[in-house]
Amino acid sequence: MPDDNGERDPNICKDVGVMAKLNICTAKGAELPKRDAHLLKDIGRDELPFDLHSEMCLSLAASWLDKCCRKHAKCEGYKDGAHSLPTRVIDVGDSLTQPHLHVSADGETGKWAALSYCWGGDSNFTLNASSFDDLRSGQSLATFPATLRDAVLVTRALGFRYLWIDSLCIFQDNINDWAVEASRMSRIYRHAAVTIAATSAETADAGFLDKRAPYYSCPFPWRRRSHQGSVNDASRAYPVVLRSYTDTFNKEPARSSRWATRGWTFQEELLSKRILYYTKEEMVWKCRAVTFREPELKPTTTSYIEIPPPLPVPLPKPEQLYADSMSDPYRIWYLLLEIYVSRDLKFDRDRLPAIEALAEFFHAQFREQYCAGLWREDLRFGLLWSIHRNGHYPGPHADTAKRSEVRNLSYQYKHNKERYAPVGVSSKQRKPSWSWIGADNYVDLKWPQLGQLRWLQDYTYFAFILDFKVHGQLQGVFGHVEGAELTLEAPYRHLHLKLDGYSKSQWNPVRVAQRALMRPSPLPSLRELAQVALVRPGYLAGTETSGSVIVPSSSTDFTFIRIAEETRTVPPALYLLILQPQPRNATNNRGPHHYRRVGLLRLSPHRYYGSDSVRVAVTKRLESDAYKEVTSEKWPVGTFVID
Repeated sequence: MPDDNGERDPNICKDVGVMAKLNICTAKGAELPKRDAHLLKDIGRDELPFDLHSEMCLSLAASWLDKCCRKHAKCEGYKDGAHSLPTRVIDVGDSLTQPHLHVSADGETGKWAALSYCWGGDSNFTLNASSFDDLRSGQSLATFPATLRDAVLVTRALGFRYLWIDSLCIFQDNINDWAVEASRMSRIYRHAAVTIAATSAETADAGFLDKRAPYYSCPFPWRRRSHQGSVNDASRAYPVVLRSYTDTFNKEPARSSRWATRGWTFQEELLSKRILYYTKEEMVWKCRAVTFREPELKPTTTSYIEIPPPLPVPLPKPEQLYADSMSDPYRIWYLLLEIYVSRDLKFDRDRLPAIEALAEFFHAQFREQYCAGLWREDLRFGLLWSIHRNGHYPGPHADTAKRSEVRNLSYQYKHNKERYAPVGVSSKQRKPSWSWIGADNYVDLKWPQLGQLRWLQDYTYFAFILDFKVHGQLQGVFGHVEGAELTLEAPYRHLHLKLDGYSKSQWNPVRVAQRALMRPSPLPSLRELAQVALVRPGYLAGTETSGSVIVPSSSTDFTFIRIAEETRTVPPALYLLILQPQPRNATNNRGPHHYRRVGLLRLSPHRYYGSDSVRVAVTKRLESDAYKEVTSEKWPVGTFVID
């Protein structure tokens, strides 16, 4: 605060922290003198209507679109022309014309909006063989589910004739049509003029143009420093409003909405060049250039890559993916997957289709074979995925004598705890087991050292990819697969493991490791460490640095194959896939034996400092001994077919 001489006292407020954040807006109906009109660029107006359906809100959204299309070269404005229409779109009509399903002619072009929303419930208002004729002839807007009805109204207000809605533009009772149209979602969302994100609607029946959540405000007289007289002098002061500050896009409600937890909305958001978010508190416009929010404050610049989660990761344009020599497109893919798997899917078979459009986008950059969620050129590194209990450690600390509970779970975990709770051996036998889509439950999918630039690591690979075959693929190369065989050649060791008297319900990694060390004739360290590690598919507890496998209910045969070693890390780290031989059946009764991946083991040497606490050092000691065993001798090389 300045003194009488206009100087600031440095001792005033130096120890005061932030008590609150407020938005400063001009009062409704207030007019600023021309010399102060520039202030409107930095502050907004307190004129937010309570109803998102109001003409003011719809006009504001239309003005954002107009500014983007006229001024943002990054966003490919109207001058770029129309694109080929999707197979089917909704012709939204107008106040005198009913919306109806439009079947696009070959080569027909146009501009459309796309809807990103949560289905929820069991809505019968979908496209199928019996509803096709009715939808083509037109339906009263009043019969539409609320969320879809609101999307039609917004599309009209934005000046577009067509709207793409998955439930009304894809036959829901025809699996072949569904597969074909799912493979086209990349171009549908990338070429849509705008995507309407109904983040506040939890179901198709909820709607998003309802009354917004209330905000709190108070009037306040504000005076320029150049003015003389009392602050309370109305002739010298401007009426402004202090509004409660909301950071809705990064916190509540957009990022904590049900919409933000759905697997399908992940790629819809990433691939869209313009998105109009409808939250419970405000509208947010985001394009490749800027972000607009209510009230109409000064726009902020939109970043192309926003890491880490839970923020979205807007993709750069294709030519920009390789523009930065420091960037690694594979690293971007893995980072996206780590975010994606935390989202919910109603059906397991949607794990690949829900990112099919994203995979197609990356394929345009890689120009290489897509291998059930991974890429052929980087497949050996792609195999090094593991599932962790939380985002900080691959498993509990070595000095933790009991299973740690799942902590710090976000919205999606809280509402589906069963999906993320630790379980035993998977009975579902998802395929392919070697890809991340074969994991049982997702808690925290990770690849090694993604937080650092990949070129800083120097990986030595011991395995060689020989072949890759896909089974049961309906349409295209990026969608659902019934299974996939990966054939590779690698150094290996067979081990026979037995968990002595410890059932899964009694599991305690430290106690088991202590028993192993106290035996008169301990088994080889690698075998002991594997027993300590076995908990469930995709998860390892018992060491601080290792990967993941399953608990054998009795004596079980495993095969360890050496995949890679990080040679620049300190200490170095060795990665081994843990395989389990599969029984012979009608499909694999001849030829090489087939295996299933049951985990990843990461070995790294540790130093000991004479600690008397076996409790703290036991798993590190086992891991170091196992590392020495593996690296001190030459392993035979074999060929393995992994399902």
